[in-house]
Amino acid sequence: MTTRTAALALLAALTAQPAAADPRLLGDAAGMRTRLERLGIGVQLFYSQYVSGNPSGGAEPRSSGHSGGYDFFTRVDAQELLEWRGLVGLLHVKGQYDRNINADVGGLSHPIDDADFDEPAYIDELWLEQSFAGDRAQLRAGFLEQQTVFDRNAYANNEDRQFLSTFLDNNPVVPLPNGLGAVLLLRPAQRIELALGAADADNVPRSAGFDTAFDGLDSLTGYLEAALRVDLPGASGPLPGRYRVGVFLDGREKRVFGSDRRERGHLGVYASLDQLLLHEASDPRQGLGLFARGGWADGDVNRIEWFWSAGLQYTGLLPGRGHDVVGLGAYQAIGSDRLRDREDPDFDRETGIELYYRIAVFPWLALTPDVQYVIDPGARGKHRDAVVTTMRFRVTF
Repeated sequence: MTTRTAALALLAALTAQPAAADPRLLGDAAGMRTRLERLGIGVQLFYSQYVSGNPSGGAEPRSSGHSGGYDFFTRVDAQELLEWRGLVGLLHVKGQYDRNINADVGGLSHPIDDADFDEPAYIDELWLEQSFAGDRAQLRAGFLEQQTVFDRNAYANNEDRQFLSTFLDNNPVVPLPNGLGAVLLLRPAQRIELALGAADADNVPRSAGFDTAFDGLDSLTGYLEAALRVDLPGASGPLPGRYRVGVFLDGREKRVFGSDRRERGHLGVYASLDQLLLHEASDPRQGLGLFARGGWADGDVNRIEWFWSAGLQYTGLLPGRGHDVVGLGAYQAIGSDRLRDREDPDFDRETGIELYYRIAVFPWLALTPDVQYVIDPGARGKHRDAVVTTMRFRVTF
């Protein structure tokens, strides 16, 4: 087989719509999943691999790297297991290896999120949640991942399936630690959602946090977020969207720029929206969605004072490829005026643009070519604009 024939065969395999099949590689082996689900136990396992290159620009141009990791989820519904209505629990175990090319690019945002450290296994979430008032209220407590509650977005909130850049995954001005905390979720009206939370501001990554969580109220980070669910009229049916606004009180101890003074309790605000703009008449899951974020944090102690991001996602753009997803997004992180005036006159802003196309090769396998362009990585005018290319592999077991 010639190289050209092999390339055409690969292209045909990638562009052919996958046949209906189990969305998990292992399926329901020996009926084990079904038996567990009857007991109220759901199990999920995902593996992701990232192969990246930095052909030009950044701190170390012409570099390459790779990273990977897995996510194992066990969700228990006590209604089935213990006949305890409204109680659910979640265990999320992660593992990661290699740092990829994040340091080589030298940006404020990591172009490859989830390439933070080498750790074969650690607990990312472990919590219990109890529903009240006819499921209009939930109280969740334990070891929480705050980004699963606050600053969420339908089109830019998952580095395994959507954008790879850290700053297109979450808003960097919002502190979203993993650690001990509690969240109260409320639905006072049909289209209104409220979330109130408190989190350990001093927790060290991959530690339980019992030695820091109870130091006092001033060492907690607090959140209040309101969300409005909107259905816009569309030619093929309603177009759902969510509009979120939030305020936080950052409990981390930080140094005030231009002084030796250290303080806690700095305010910040943020907003996030996702809105479906149109969907296919044949399948409401296919269509074009818009997202946007914005936020401000106290520039006296935070390097990034202002932030915005925006972009589009289209599911099923190409005929016959109803499960493929293409996304285009951009962000800008704007530095603190006080930091620039008092300590670092070169610190300005970093801008990034990302484009990806997620190919549903099989229901359980997705390949995602991704390219990013980072303008002034590090925001200090020291590095040339960087180009980052990545191929992401994701397997659902």
